[in-house]
Amino acid sequence: MFKKKVVSLLTIGMLSAAFVSPSFVSAQTTATQSASFNLPPGVTYDPSIQPIAPLDATREDKTNAVLMVAKSQLGTPYIWGTSKDRGGSGFDCSNYTAYVYRHALGYKMSGASRVQASSVGNPVPKSQMEVGDLVIFDNGAHIGIYAGNGQMIQEGGGLKKVGYLPLKPGSYWYNHITSVKRMY
Repeated sequence: MFKKKVVSLLTIGMLSAAFVSPSFVSAQTTATQSASFNLPPGVTYDPSIQPIAPLDATREDKTNAVLMVAKSQLGTPYIWGTSKDRGGSGFDCSNYTAYVYRHALGYKMSGASRVQASSVGNPVPKSQMEVGDLVIFDNGAHIGIYAGNGQMIQEGGGLKKVGYLPLKPGSYWYNHITSVKRMY
């Protein structure tokens, strides 16, 4: 009698698993996957996208993915206040950074610069800025991504398009950095 009940419960469990929707399994896998990795504050994992670098990628691979997506949008026009994932057709500064981290790493975060400034990423001293870090200017009035070699890649900032601006000590933008956020 006991063996029959165990078999019956196992059979019911296996049949139930066969009818679980793929989206439920995917959501569970994504929840488990993102819970096992340390996402930065203010960020969730977006299961609707196939990022270039998976959550378990090396820091170097994540940095390369961020730069690849950031550079792919060079020349994209500035559109103030946009809140859509509009690669190629236009961004404002914070929508651009949200787009880059979303497509590079699968991160979902606010597209508002002041929200990114106050609640996204782990703060690090300006002196420890690394390629791929989110750089905040004038408490969120502008935002960009450190690209290395004393440059940032950003949307707007006087260029009216995605492009590079100097971020070397003594430059206008360097002097206006209010925080730097580590994103991975």
